[in-house]
Amino acid sequence: MNFRRGDNNTKQKARVFFLLFTLACLGLSLALAFTSRGAAAKEIPRPVRIGENRVPLLQWQEQFTLNINILSAMPSCKVVANKLEMTLYPEGDQALFSAEEQFLDQNLSVRQAGAEVFLTVELGNLPPFFSLRPTDRGYSIQWLEAGLKGKRIALDPGHGGTDPGAVGRHLGLLEKDVTLPIALKLRALLEKAGAEVFMTRTTDALLDPEHRQGRSVRPDLLLRRDSIDAYSPDFSISIHHNSWKTGDVQGLETYYNPGSLNGFLAKEAAVEIHRVLLDTLQRRDRGIKDKKDLVLQVKAPAVLAEILYISNKEEEALLAAPDFPEQAAKALFRGIAAYFQDPGGE
Repeated sequence: MNFRRGDNNTKQKARVFFLLFTLACLGLSLALAFTSRGAAAKEIPRPVRIGENRVPLLQWQEQFTLNINILSAMPSCKVVANKLEMTLYPEGDQALFSAEEQFLDQNLSVRQAGAEVFLTVELGNLPPFFSLRPTDRGYSIQWLEAGLKGKRIALDPGHGGTDPGAVGRHLGLLEKDVTLPIALKLRALLEKAGAEVFMTRTTDALLDPEHRQGRSVRPDLLLRRDSIDAYSPDFSISIHHNSWKTGDVQGLETYYNPGSLNGFLAKEAAVEIHRVLLDTLQRRDRGIKDKKDLVLQVKAPAVLAEILYISNKEEEALLAAPDFPEQAAKALFRGIAAYFQDPGGE
């Protein structure tokens, strides 16, 4: 069949138009598929029941904040092969949704097996730092960029006022008189790096005004815990110095609470801080240990550093040295920076 040249031109133009239109539609589809998460991001809905609010189970609140609207006992978390795996234990015995695995997007899936809900988040396209926070409806996961800039950090210098802490056997050094200078110097380093810092105390005083020497410090510790939670930091560290009934014990210990909300992250922080303290002070390694002190029961990742034994003659002398607070503060700073994956360091 023969066509005139004009017919051929018309058909060729039609083909070009159709191809361009198809490519435009494909581009629009890809753009919509990879649009940054926001308020309009899709959700995994909650099955509708009589009298139940239609709140989604999972929802991207902001670009890097995921709301998990499942009331649950303390969840357990781990990171495996660049995936955050979170197990929740919903309240009540009714199924939340179909046992079939569901996907909020290509980075996030959720499934239920029996009384447990399993959440998997691909971490490859997300910022490197994250932590869990409790909400009225369950939990949220917030991702933040690496580095200290903009991070909220709580510092808790142990003891103070009518609570001297441990007392040195040889020089009579008071624990409270060493923890505070270290914390003040650490605050200066952190603020210089762009962090926001909260301190449970900045003077030689307790939070509990009713405390009398020799009495229980539990009310003061409760106030410290509550004040840290009220600040809602990204990280918290308590600074102490150890003591033992005999003077031969020495070294460094770092504690975290594996049963806390961010216990798995607290362990990571403890590892980094303990490593730098050992490298800096060159003292005996007494390990990273579990502890359930009140200041480690906060919601943020939290660490308690026991920096040397004030009951040991040699280490008490180190603690009493004029340059020790700065030396210890720099070590803690480098450990915290390593936890936040800050290659800039000091």
